[in-house]
Amino acid sequence: MQLQINIASHPLIQHWAGILENDSNPGTILRTACSELGKWITYEIMREWLVTEKIELRTNSNVNLINSNYKYIIIIVMPYGFILAEGARALLPTASIALVNGNTTIKNIPNQLNSFTKILILDLFLDESIITPILKNLLKKGAILNNIKVACLECGTVQLNKLGCNWPKLEVYTTKVNNTVNEKDYSREDTLKNKFFV
Repeated sequence: MQLQINIASHPLIQHWAGILENDSNPGTILRTACSELGKWITYEIMREWLVTEKIELRTNSNVNLINSNYKYIIIIVMPYGFILAEGARALLPTASIALVNGNTTIKNIPNQLNSFTKILILDLFLDESIITPILKNLLKKGAILNNIKVACLECGTVQLNKLGCNWPKLEVYTTKVNNTVNEKDYSREDTLKNKFFV
């Protein structure tokens, strides 16, 4: 099976992604765009991933509510993934938050995960050298790969190919596949600082 890449096409996602393309926008606008993209990409993921259950009311009618047996964890790749998480938290306010720093150690995550744990990994740019250790750590703790989704604003084809070789069943959600992030001189930090934090 091949890595599933979902390029989010919702009009609001395309609107906010377009704002990010304009480098002349002030940093506050770019930050707002990142937060909004975090929210709308999370919405796209949750549409088919959120588990609901029918609850019968005393009035003999039924309603669908989020199934409380499932636990949701948002893993934020620091230092920049937190901007996407601002928007994601609006849709998943009860989700636990876990942080990943440069050494790919996950902080604030339970030692035991199971089939009722759904995990969303957020970062601005997809980096296979960061995602692979995170996935290995999660699977060691009992997580199921089908219950893990990765969301980023941009990703390069080289990074996607590397990820696909190791994790062909993984689902990645993004706004853009960008071949320029594959160049040798690509510096993730410089790109982030120049594009989002000027």
